[in-house]
Amino acid sequence: MISPSGFERHPDLYFADGDVVLAVKQTPKSEDEDSEKQPKYQLFRVHKFMLKLHSPAFANFFADASAAPAEVYDGVPLAEMHGDKAEDFALLLSYLYKPSSFVFKRHDPKTPGIVSGVIRLADKYLIEPLHHRLVQQVCDDWPTTLNDYDVHQAEIDALESLPERSAEFFSYRLVRAGTPDPISAILFAREFGCPQILRAAFYRLSLTRATEYWSFATSTGEWPPAPLARLAALDKGDLLRYIHGCQKLRDYEAPITALMCEECVMPWLVCEEEDPPLDGAHPCYQYLARLFELTRDTSRSPVHGDPLRWLGRCFDYYKMPELSKEHFPHGLCEECGEKLPLKLAGARQRVWDSLAEWFNVP
Repeated sequence: MISPSGFERHPDLYFADGDVVLAVKQTPKSEDEDSEKQPKYQLFRVHKFMLKLHSPAFANFFADASAAPAEVYDGVPLAEMHGDKAEDFALLLSYLYKPSSFVFKRHDPKTPGIVSGVIRLADKYLIEPLHHRLVQQVCDDWPTTLNDYDVHQAEIDALESLPERSAEFFSYRLVRAGTPDPISAILFAREFGCPQILRAAFYRLSLTRATEYWSFATSTGEWPPAPLARLAALDKGDLLRYIHGCQKLRDYEAPITALMCEECVMPWLVCEEEDPPLDGAHPCYQYLARLFELTRDTSRSPVHGDPLRWLGRCFDYYKMPELSKEHFPHGLCEECGEKLPLKLAGARQRVWDSLAEWFNVP
């Protein structure tokens, strides 16, 4: 029998006309509270028809006379929901009663942790629409194409471009709240079967500073604030994938000759040596080599050059004073100049496509 001394009615999900009270044990907020002998319960007074409408498990429970609650509270049957968490159960009921208000902030790093428990409850009580909705909520925060990745990265860059200090470090909080946590995403994808987000999550993780801290956080004392990755949460297989992918990205070389026209690249095709001499006869090569030097130097990645970023910066080569006529009188030949944007786009797409192989994910 549950002792009423530990009861606490939920402020929004305790309906006066409900015909059953469900008691869910609350998670202790501190070690002192955890040591108390008397557990505390959150009470939800709800309607059987609502639960039966959405959940075959609840429909069977209420139809089974032998499983009917024997205790009574506030004039209606009282049933304890064994093994459930009050905060997760409250979100599940919010979805049933107030689906329009059941929303989460985009790119919130806390979302996977919040919804994981609710998804487990949805599976337990056979509420498939809730399972699919919450899994999709997390998936929507992670790009699955290069175009989507560029849009997401542009949003993060826009937040980072805000002034370093504003009222109460408001811009700092914006960056933190607008950057999803790659570790949480990887763990979520493994548990709930959404491998399509792993490519972007591992790449984001490879751009994130590693630390032994267990909980997701951001570093202080610098701008833009750098996320901290809790690598200790990864299992051995995913940790090896992370290391292998970082090594591949670190070893990625600028595809200079692949960006040149056939005429300009011909010396590399016919030369018996690994590379022909870099003299004035190869102005396009020298131009592109300098371009990659300029773009790679500005990367903030702690373990590799972030090829998606620096190849993207190359599109603005004509704006760079270091590549002006003063430094490169010949510039690029006409054909190399015309084809460079298209070839840069192709190089970035190949990097994106290669991430699946480098991190050994779908």
